[in-house]
Amino acid sequence: MEIQMISSPISIGKKAAPNRIVFQPMECNDADSSGNPSDLTKRRYRRFAEGGAGIIFTESLTLTTESRARKSQMAITEQNAEGLAQLVKEMREVNPEPLILFQLNQSGKLSEAAFSQVISVFPTGDPDIHVLTEEEIEEIGLNFVKAAVIAKQVGADGIDFKHCHGYVCTEMIQPANTRNDRYGGSFENRTRFFRETVRKMKTELKDDSFLLGVRFNFYDGVTGGFGTSGPDEVVEDPTEPLAFAKMMEDMGMHYINVSAGIAGSEITQPSKKYPEGVYRLFGWAQAVKKAVRIPVIGSGYTYLRNGQNKLPESNREKKSFLYWAEKNIKDGNVDMVGVGRQSLADPLFTKKILAGEAKAVNYCTICDRCLELMFAQKVVGCAVHDKYYRDLYRSLKKESQNK
Repeated sequence: MEIQMISSPISIGKKAAPNRIVFQPMECNDADSSGNPSDLTKRRYRRFAEGGAGIIFTESLTLTTESRARKSQMAITEQNAEGLAQLVKEMREVNPEPLILFQLNQSGKLSEAAFSQVISVFPTGDPDIHVLTEEEIEEIGLNFVKAAVIAKQVGADGIDFKHCHGYVCTEMIQPANTRNDRYGGSFENRTRFFRETVRKMKTELKDDSFLLGVRFNFYDGVTGGFGTSGPDEVVEDPTEPLAFAKMMEDMGMHYINVSAGIAGSEITQPSKKYPEGVYRLFGWAQAVKKAVRIPVIGSGYTYLRNGQNKLPESNREKKSFLYWAEKNIKDGNVDMVGVGRQSLADPLFTKKILAGEAKAVNYCTICDRCLELMFAQKVVGCAVHDKYYRDLYRSLKKESQNK
């Protein structure tokens, strides 16, 4: 099959990616006790660099150790700058070509109460979840700005201002955010945090070649979620997602990465039970691409594999990663294609695909054992193709059976 589209370079702002395959952010919960990249972390990212994806996103980097979703989540603070700089250095030594983008995040109500403070943008009905004040929201914004500056200082090519999967910035823009201050209620107010923070980032960075982008949910799939028309609605409505995409372009974002759903949902990660979710992700990315001129990254491509999947198509070739990646780029539905779980299953995925060695790829089996490890607060990797994580997963199952 052809690789003409995915192998071609693409300009993103004033930089260029060598090809159109993207390694999406995958939380692996393997930082050290201070939030620095561990030897295990560095091993994984060196392999990603060797694999040669056009863009390599880091996993979600927490702005503060006070609100974390993962016990051993990597952090981006002044104290972690040296460790992050070393990580980038080692990746560049392996392969200087991929763009390295840091995903910045504040976990919010998805923080883990066992070791972190659970917070929310708006009341949840749970008295144990702290509702942020205006001043605290402003402080979070400043933390995002500081993190962007650190990302530039340590050698990253840019950042992802995370607005997806249920974390703080997702909450901020949801219709369910009915705060009665300047950060809630109307679409104008709910996107104020985004606009204010981006302006401050640009002022502090003073570098228009440093890439700024957003991974956002087109549809959250929850009541009052983004992509609905009101706080009590659940039916999909594209009005606000498309308006937000245009706002991102107007604010000078260099790319948009389209996703959907809350962390761990089948909307986010199409499954064997819900294969058609791939098509929904294709459609959402296409809608954004039609609305903006900046590069758009599509999601959901891991599920496709080599065509060995449960999509309703008799021709196996026409339901493979290669077929849909080429077709969607060629048809102008998307500019780049993203894989998440596949990057853990085979870090050399891009290298093999572009060398015409698709048969040599260790394809993700969509078993989601990596997710089980993540939600159990274990270090995360492919429990099928990597013996280290396979043994860890077996130990986890034995622990659960013995309880």
